[in-house]
Amino acid sequence: MYCGAPNLQIANDNLPNSQNATTDLNKADARLRAFFETAVDGMITIDERGIVESVNPATVDLFGYSEEELVGQNVKMLMPSPYQDQHDGYLERYLNTGEQRIIGRGREVEGRRKDGSTFPMYLSVSEITVGSQRLFTGIVHDLSELKHAERSASWLGRVLEDALNEIYIFSSNTLKFECVNRGARHNLGYSMRELRRLTPVDIKPEFTRERFEEVVAPLRAGLFENLVFETLHVRKNGTTYPVEVHLQLSRVAGESTFVSIVLDITERKRAEEERNRLSAELKDSVHELRVRDQALRSAGEGVLIIEAKGADYPIVFANEAFQTMTGYDAGELRGKTFSILYGDDVEQPGLETIADALKNLIECHAIVRSYRKDGTMFWNDITIAPVRNGEAVPSHIVAVMEDITEDRRTHERLVQSERLAAIGEMVTGLAHESRNALQRAQACLDMLTLDLEGQPEQIDLTNRVRVAIDDLRRLYEEVRSYAAPINLHRQNADLRIIWRKVWDDLNLIRADRTIELVDDDCPSNLTCRIDQHRIEQVFRNIFENAITACPTPGQVVIQCSESDLDTQPAIRVAIRDNGPGFKQDVAARIFQPFFTTKQRGTGLGMAIAKRIVETHDGVIEVGDLQQPGAEIVLVIPR
Repeated sequence: MYCGAPNLQIANDNLPNSQNATTDLNKADARLRAFFETAVDGMITIDERGIVESVNPATVDLFGYSEEELVGQNVKMLMPSPYQDQHDGYLERYLNTGEQRIIGRGREVEGRRKDGSTFPMYLSVSEITVGSQRLFTGIVHDLSELKHAERSASWLGRVLEDALNEIYIFSSNTLKFECVNRGARHNLGYSMRELRRLTPVDIKPEFTRERFEEVVAPLRAGLFENLVFETLHVRKNGTTYPVEVHLQLSRVAGESTFVSIVLDITERKRAEEERNRLSAELKDSVHELRVRDQALRSAGEGVLIIEAKGADYPIVFANEAFQTMTGYDAGELRGKTFSILYGDDVEQPGLETIADALKNLIECHAIVRSYRKDGTMFWNDITIAPVRNGEAVPSHIVAVMEDITEDRRTHERLVQSERLAAIGEMVTGLAHESRNALQRAQACLDMLTLDLEGQPEQIDLTNRVRVAIDDLRRLYEEVRSYAAPINLHRQNADLRIIWRKVWDDLNLIRADRTIELVDDDCPSNLTCRIDQHRIEQVFRNIFENAITACPTPGQVVIQCSESDLDTQPAIRVAIRDNGPGFKQDVAARIFQPFFTTKQRGTGLGMAIAKRIVETHDGVIEVGDLQQPGAEIVLVIPR
């Protein structure tokens, strides 16, 4: 017995062109069967008693029964209670009265699979007559994924609505609020209807529309993925409260929308004020134990206690935050002097302020470069205050310190992007205006060289001028390249293949010297998704500096290891030469533009390398200064 599409047979004995009509009917029947067999939704045909006559493959997949298990059975086996108990009554009532409950209509019901599980479905039933037989055809559409999506959307909406933080979604064009969660509405005192007429500028008294556009410009330009800043919010009743704003620009289906998560930092500000008050109380401390207790309560900040006697001012206590910040343990610090923080890097204006405060036992505040035990540099925000004993004589000095490196880097990047844009515009214009002058100078040199034939000394002078002109052109190009935006064309590439190619390309500059590259101590898989050409620039600049610094015979060693950067897999590449190494002041400035220790060069090589690596969301820094030679460390996300 065929259990697929129902057979429709029509007598055609007395029709004209019977053979053609039969052929057409056969084609129509074939198309009907194909539709029935390939339909995505389940299709079930039952008779007047509710007995299944045919099912399509989609029904088999949906309910888990085979065709043999379904055909000949009452269709109510596919329904849970109460639908199962009521089904025969629906059919009987319809046949007797014509009253439609499901037949001729569609409605949402539940289906029951073979394993007993149920699922939501949309059922539509139609009536057909084949000959003298009355049949009903049901089409079943599985609503499981739709219901899941609806629940997910509802759940996500409830999560956002009930979040304790303030959440704002507003148009990138008009800045008008489109969605504001309950926490924000409650804190501001506005209704959603009122907020839809407002923009972020209306609730930020420190901002004008122009100032706000300046702040979000880096997001619009794609320079940053998000911005974090502190400001004030003003409530409907006019009161204000401090907030920390986390802002990003979301692009979905071609539409740009700002999403802002705002933290009410009123309590944090109160805690900061309390911490400052407690720090001030240290001035009145009369006992070393009390000083130490106060220092330990300065959570998150490094604290040193120094004896105010003699000329050395020895360290007597360092809290855990300071030990974590610097890499020194308490035993190593005890008895050492304050200079352990800056070593040989003594040419800093801030150190004069600190030295004067220590000498005269007065308060001071300074931001200086400091160095950890491993030699890495960090920016240190230091506040110093003397503590007096019962006789009002200074007995100790308390130094409270904070590592502000990341804050400073963020500020420097913003300033640098503005500075680079100005430099790029200036150099582009300068190079354009100077090109004709340089070409005229080059032409004059060529003509002069012809006139000076047979005068080698004068020709040598013209060659020197030509080299100077070429150096000037190269300077223009390097400055333009440094200031230009870096657009990455990422692809999967093996770092080992890249640095070996660059090393081979540098054969000429080490042709008369014996310098080898050693890279055996590296994992086999060094594949990262990078801009190969840009990373070649990085290795070239590092290798050129290493080759210049190496003695003969020389050696450049590369060591690699698995790492992570912001919880993402990364490769750490350490490149060390056997030259004299970096002094602390050089290490602190190696990535600054136009800083160089070589007689030739613009001093832009390592600055360009830093921009390229950071554009890859990586890190480049000076390695351990305590080891021989100079080491540059790259951490590149995979």
